[in-house]
Amino acid sequence: MKFINFHYISLFKENKNVLKLALPIIVELILTVGIGYINQFMFASFPEGTNAIGQVNQISNIFIVSFSVLATSSLILIAQLRGAHNESGIKKIYPLTLFLNAILGLLVAIILISITPFIFDWMQVDINIIPYAKLYLYVTAPSLIFYSLNQAFSNFLRANKRMIEPTIISIFMGLINIVIVAIVLWGIPNLDLDGKIIGVGLATFISRFLSLIISYIFFKVKVKTKISLKELKPFPSLLLKRQLKIGLPTAGETLSYNLSQFVLMIIINYSCSVLDQNLRTYIMTFTSIIYLFAQGVGLAMQVIEGTLLGENNKEGANKIVYEVGRMSRFISFFLSLIVLAIAYPVFSAIMAPAIENPTINTEGVSLMYCGIASLICLSINVLLEQGRATNLVYVKGLETAGDIAFPVIMSVSTSWLFTVGLSALLSIACNLGIYGAFIGACLDECIRALAFYIRWKKGNWKNKNLIKDI
Repeated sequence: MKFINFHYISLFKENKNVLKLALPIIVELILTVGIGYINQFMFASFPEGTNAIGQVNQISNIFIVSFSVLATSSLILIAQLRGAHNESGIKKIYPLTLFLNAILGLLVAIILISITPFIFDWMQVDINIIPYAKLYLYVTAPSLIFYSLNQAFSNFLRANKRMIEPTIISIFMGLINIVIVAIVLWGIPNLDLDGKIIGVGLATFISRFLSLIISYIFFKVKVKTKISLKELKPFPSLLLKRQLKIGLPTAGETLSYNLSQFVLMIIINYSCSVLDQNLRTYIMTFTSIIYLFAQGVGLAMQVIEGTLLGENNKEGANKIVYEVGRMSRFISFFLSLIVLAIAYPVFSAIMAPAIENPTINTEGVSLMYCGIASLICLSINVLLEQGRATNLVYVKGLETAGDIAFPVIMSVSTSWLFTVGLSALLSIACNLGIYGAFIGACLDECIRALAFYIRWKKGNWKNKNLIKDI
């Protein structure tokens, strides 16, 4: 045990440059999840509202992935171009990404508003939840334009190793959101649930708008690079092709995952009670804290890996991906055990308002049921998180190196085979409910992780070059 502890301590020390860049990102991610926790707790007395917001977020997440098509690829290309000392190429990326992300944000907002009248019926959402879900989606959909542009600015800052600024923006956005939600839920007397849903939606709208303004200010002050549409004349078609070459498959991998989660939500809505749906929502919110380390160090790793690849240092890139993967699995395992240890009392307490609500608890189940159910799901989740930590790191490693098609093919295959297919079989045919969903998702993450690890070790990525001729 002492050897293992010493080994991991040395591993973290050797990669302190990654951790230094990752720390602000991890703090930002924790704050984002923390806002989710606070909103969930604040809405605990309104279980219909909790369910409605969860349903809307599941839909929005499918479309939000489109914003990362150019935002993520811009980070990768800026890092590699900086390693190759190509400043003229970097200056073209900024206006190109912002222009196209603005169009995407507007398009997604229009699509979501257009499908609102019928999408929740198609998803088999409980009839008592649908009016609130529609209301929340109508209010929040337009704010995705601001979110799309903010995604671009955040990646610009990170690509320039400005990791603290997006964290500050997150803190500000979170505080604004919490204050407005608190006022809506408790500061306005005699406000019905419709009014509360609208108020929470406006909190999201306002916080996203203000965060975009602050992101722009930080970029202008810290990066000190002027963004000009003149850089797009003549139009950098080769640069756009490279961004799409990275971004479209990358977005496709995430889109496949989000679509599978969307279909899984339909399966759960069909096979589980509203009480079980709410329990799963809370469990998913809590477990999101576990993979934040892997997500944060993976993003920081991309910046360093991209610079190393721009310098043609393949061995350095190989070493950093391998070691970040090991650190991520170690932290994910540790956090998984902590969440499992506190599961019974925490989830019993959180679910108490829903248990006492006869509209939600139609089957008359007890708090003990919620505690035991959470223990079973989170036991499965310990293994699931090992797979997810590996995926988050190695997918970023492969994408940054330009080995992009393989992650998409694997993700589409395993997501639909296990997260959707096996979950449907276990949840509906075998009547396992939310347990079947966790088993299917666990196999999806673990099998994908093994495939990505093998792919990286084979070294196909060493033959790729994303910035050639730019």
